[in-house]
Amino acid sequence: MTGMKHLLIVDDEAHWTDNLADHKPWGEVGIDVVHKAYSAFEALELIQTYPVDLVITDIMMPEWTGLELIEEIRKRRPDTVCILLSGYSDFEYARTAIELEAFDYLLKPVKDEELFRVVRQALSRLERLDEKERLQRRLAYSLNENMPLIRSHLLSEWLTGTARAADWENCAVRYGIPFRAGDEVLLVLVRPDDRLGGGEGREAPKHERKLAEYAIQNIAEEWMSSGGFDVWSCWLGRDYMAMLLRCGNGRPPAPDIGDAQALERLLLGLQQNIKRFAKASVSLLMTDPHRFPDEVHAACEKALISFRQQVGGRQELLLAQEDAAPPLSAKSLRTLHCPPSLLQLMEVQRWQEAEALVERMLTELETDWSESHEHLLAAAMEIGGAFLQLAHRSGIFLRDAAPELTSGFIAGEPMRSIAALRRWASSMLQAMRRHMREEAVHNRRETIRRVHEYIERHLKTDASLRAIADYVHMHPTHLSKIYKQETGQGLSDYLMQVRMEKACALLSGSQLKVYEICEEIGYLDPAYFIKVFRKFYGVTPQEYRDRVNAGK
Repeated sequence: MTGMKHLLIVDDEAHWTDNLADHKPWGEVGIDVVHKAYSAFEALELIQTYPVDLVITDIMMPEWTGLELIEEIRKRRPDTVCILLSGYSDFEYARTAIELEAFDYLLKPVKDEELFRVVRQALSRLERLDEKERLQRRLAYSLNENMPLIRSHLLSEWLTGTARAADWENCAVRYGIPFRAGDEVLLVLVRPDDRLGGGEGREAPKHERKLAEYAIQNIAEEWMSSGGFDVWSCWLGRDYMAMLLRCGNGRPPAPDIGDAQALERLLLGLQQNIKRFAKASVSLLMTDPHRFPDEVHAACEKALISFRQQVGGRQELLLAQEDAAPPLSAKSLRTLHCPPSLLQLMEVQRWQEAEALVERMLTELETDWSESHEHLLAAAMEIGGAFLQLAHRSGIFLRDAAPELTSGFIAGEPMRSIAALRRWASSMLQAMRRHMREEAVHNRRETIRRVHEYIERHLKTDASLRAIADYVHMHPTHLSKIYKQETGQGLSDYLMQVRMEKACALLSGSQLKVYEICEEIGYLDPAYFIKVFRKFYGVTPQEYRDRVNAGK
């Protein structure tokens, strides 16, 4: 549950309401704000004003009963958890409470331990419900916000040959992509002739380059759509934007996919619009018609090679595939450019997938380029570079995590053979995995140290779970889980232990009165402190002091 936790106590007996609201350690239970209402109508006004999470209400009240109150709360704030307190054990009350989905039904007078137990359970239920709802909202929002990125990523997978054909029809429906298996399509590559957003040969900041990429992609999609095509586009790295085109069902009708002259006029208009609105000159290449999805990967590889051969460093060209030279015999390793990259997998510690990716690279080397030392070098530099970046992003030098392996890489040992690269990469993966695991353990221990430090400094003022979690920049639930894993003791149990030990020290080593010691260890209610102390040690604070003094 996010934010402050609000509790509302409702009873027409003011003394009971005030005592329950003002003299109980609600912060220890997980409550941040306590509101009071002396009637059902006052309670409804508070519920409309504040984000009340939990309501504790008496049943027998003038005007409206507690049962009528929670029925109205159900209509206005259905997520609010309601607990009923009553001096009556009538079965009809209990049955009605169940029908109204009250969380619990407690009989007055209720012991603090029982009340706090029920409140903790209610907050846990709210936590689960809120987390589920928050996750659903986050997923829906994230899906909607990232839909263009998802579509671009899917196209990138098809163009680079990493997509799975069996999944296509479901993906097309799920992500609203109008391309179907067997469609006749065209591929258009768009290459900016200058560094986007930089000007005069300088490298643009990342945000300026991304803005320029977005502008070109948006202009291209709108222009080609206005020409009657369904358009699906993505960026292939930093150098090329790819557009897949098919004849759409809209108006105006698209030119025939085989009408090269009409298509070239349309692309010439695109070229001019990008220069006019995005202030960028681009070169374009259009492939021959081919079938989606089976032929798009080969068409993309051929088009990229043609682009490099025919366009080179020249600018503002418009090239048709049939004008292009035949492809070269050498090709880059496909697995080097398939997302996610080795670095991305290691950064999120998906080690098994990282191992599988390395093995796919090496298998491609063995199958297609076993005699090419250049391809071996390319793979070794890609893998080695990923380890170097991972180390540097983690704030260390690679030599600190794996000194011998780093020295071997500098000496060129992994570049001697595919087998040598496989041995080196496997050993380095294990070394980095071990180092990051040890670093995580160190970080958790540092968190525990800071928790203890905070409790020691703020025991008297605010040592609630929420305050401690804010101090170490964690969610309270996550902090509780980590603390239990690392120490074997619950955080609330440790906090209780610290309070009781300090209370003992003050009882035996100071002249403070019991109520003053209660304040020193962060309790608001002396009666509650005495009760907890007796439960912890079997005697009251005064009895403990008397025994210590007698021993002296």
